[in-house]
Amino acid sequence: MPAVSQDELMYLQSQLEGLESIFIELMPYGVELKRQQVQDFYDKRYDNATKPVAQVAENELRRQFNTKANQVRNLVDSAESLGDVSNKVNLIRAAASLPGDRSKGLKPSILTYCKAIVFENKVEPQLLSEILQSQDVGPVEARMLLAATMFTVPRAVEHGGEQLLARDLLAQIIGLIRSEQILQRNDPFLNASLCSLDGMDEDLTD
Repeated sequence: MPAVSQDELMYLQSQLEGLESIFIELMPYGVELKRQQVQDFYDKRYDNATKPVAQVAENELRRQFNTKANQVRNLVDSAESLGDVSNKVNLIRAAASLPGDRSKGLKPSILTYCKAIVFENKVEPQLLSEILQSQDVGPVEARMLLAATMFTVPRAVEHGGEQLLARDLLAQIIGLIRSEQILQRNDPFLNASLCSLDGMDEDLTD
């Protein structure tokens, strides 16, 4: 497992937060992923949140919304080097990569998994088995598997004609990453996936 510096972890955390903002805040409202449209969206949210509000809180809100806008715009800029920024897989790949990793190729099985999950909400049993038994999944690929499963899968995914709970699918991906020690324990994508898994467990008990 290659060591990742604290600065690189902070970079990945920012990328992850930008990806989360795109999937949870921007795409549901149909916001076009262009720099000005992103800034306009967060400017409008800031305006709505500051009526009325104390000056100190207003300054903090402005900082928070500017941070969100910058995270999204930086991620969109990175995704443009991979192709169409409206393609969720390109966004996931950009977020999961350090700058020097984006030009490196991906295993066909990883790319196929992400595309099937994102665009069709399904995973082929044989493909999933191949990935889970693999011993050469790289860090970028591991983060892509986590992000695609966390952000795009609803409660369940089609799996060989049956329904596989998103919680069970994510748990299997996490199990692979932990057993092969693909990511550091403090990797933002791994930590976010563990939090997401906890949330899915709570949903099942409600």
